[in-house]
Amino acid sequence: MHVIHRSMVEQFLADDGSLVRELAAPGNAPLAAHSLAEIRHPAGTASREHYHRVAEEVYYVLEGAGEVRVDGQARAIGPGDVIVISPGQRHKVAQQGQGDLVLLVTCVPAYSPEEVVFLE
Repeated sequence: MHVIHRSMVEQFLADDGSLVRELAAPGNAPLAAHSLAEIRHPAGTASREHYHRVAEEVYYVLEGAGEVRVDGQARAIGPGDVIVISPGQRHKVAQQGQGDLVLLVTCVPAYSPEEVVFLE
């Protein structure tokens, strides 16, 4: 068993203005096949549109409001929503309204910047 408390994991500022905390990933846990991150989008921030060559992603909205766009289709998202993104699907998420948009994001295989293709 390997237990990691959120407070033990440093967050970092991504180039899109979001705050990322890799809660469980090959670099900090005995994992090889997947990763789990908390992503916080402060007011006015959005991820850059991108896709993953091989990774599947699942977003789970913990708090806040936003919009997710996948392959050109937009949808409002909020707490309790689960978004499933397949490899090759172009996607981005943007914070909207009051407060931060906070997501749990899992990737299978584990997140790797080398397999992400940014479109903006």
